[in-house]
Amino acid sequence: MMVNENKDSYDRKTDTYIVAYFDLLGVTSRIKSDMEKQEVFMNKLHNLYTFSMNLTREIKIKENKEIQFKIFSDNIIIAKKISEENRLEDINCLLSCAAHFQELAASDSVGWMLRGGITIGQLFIDEVMVWGEALVKSYFLEDKVAIYPRVILDSNVISEIKNDSVLSEYMRKDFDDLMYLNYLNNCYYCGERLMKGFELMKEELESHWDERMRQKFSWHMNYINSELDRKKEKKDKKYRLTLTIL
Repeated sequence: MMVNENKDSYDRKTDTYIVAYFDLLGVTSRIKSDMEKQEVFMNKLHNLYTFSMNLTREIKIKENKEIQFKIFSDNIIIAKKISEENRLEDINCLLSCAAHFQELAASDSVGWMLRGGITIGQLFIDEVMVWGEALVKSYFLEDKVAIYPRVILDSNVISEIKNDSVLSEYMRKDFDDLMYLNYLNNCYYCGERLMKGFELMKEELESHWDERMRQKFSWHMNYINSELDRKKEKKDKKYRLTLTIL
């Protein structure tokens, strides 16, 4: 069987993209659970994917229509080509989409944590494959650097947004001096949803509890509480995440 060797088979090339790579935490243990729970988890995951993609594409902003999603098991890639004439708008579009996805995952409709990485670099993406240095780097940030349920911002993303008064609000510096995505940047009066999502996480993962899990829960709890305090929204002051599992 001969591979098609017409010209169109060889004109693919990479372009400059901003890329987010996510890993949903705890999916392996969910897949290993009993059949009834597996179906519940699978449907949660499917709904999270489809709702996020559909909402992004329904928003009547030209840049949003060009966002691309790739999903395989518990891994998600969200990519947006960067054009020189609309560079900051394209970056803002991807950061907003990534932040919404993480907030939705953490809220009461799903109640799952994730970690990841966001970078800018060369990428090729179509219906068949994803290829390029941006994929490799964003995966590295998720797999080797993030550790906690946070999405690490690569230095090339930071340099693009640090001097912009709007985009810089997507950055937060952590205790280890790494910058991560402030996914609650555009989330207002969301304390109740996040608190209920946190309770769902604790209930679901109580049987898998260990010190590594406690680290992740503590980071997640402290981040959300600090952001709710920062926003100073009176309605949300009564919603505080607490970690009571020993």
